[in-house]
Amino acid sequence: MRTVVQTRTETLRRNTADPAARTVEVVWTTGAPVRRYHIDGYDVVPYEERLIVSDKAIDLSRLNAGAPVLDGHRAGGVSDQLAVVERAWIAGGSGIALLRFPDAGTSARADEVFALIEQGIVRNVSVGYSQDDWKDESATGADDVAVRTVTRWVPHELSLVTIPADAGAQVRSGVAVRGMVARRGALRQALAQRLAH
Repeated sequence: MRTVVQTRTETLRRNTADPAARTVEVVWTTGAPVRRYHIDGYDVVPYEERLIVSDKAIDLSRLNAGAPVLDGHRAGGVSDQLAVVERAWIAGGSGIALLRFPDAGTSARADEVFALIEQGIVRNVSVGYSQDDWKDESATGADDVAVRTVTRWVPHELSLVTIPADAGAQVRSGVAVRGMVARRGALRQALAQRLAH
């Protein structure tokens, strides 16, 4: 089966930024439901995706092996990497990670982004992941959508982004906000084309 990387967004918590260590703690998932779309013939069909957030459901091996922290899921080259995941874990129904930025002066872009995190300007985090196992439930009524519950999944990278999908994924501070957005790539284009006709 071909691995398709999905994305979800959370928000940074700036009070955890440590300028001396160049680290910040983030929530990268709360498992909040996200509206997704798939193509069925010529139709773009919505469904709700729910991620199970537990040690059993999430394979943290890639994150804990030093997964990249990217600029907006761009993975065209090493210049798109802003930081590295030092450690990732599950606590209180959320995925949490400690990110480490390069030493000051190593990367002007990383320095700029770290400063924006410290100032509370950049707050949103997104996770790129693949699904290994899931359960699908059909829609039960005319106004309902099908539900996919992802029971086993693998995070591949974390990204700093502007628009959150799961607004509970953020730089850690005293207050977390919840919301969500799904990056849809080709599905977004297909939806736009479908709506244009």
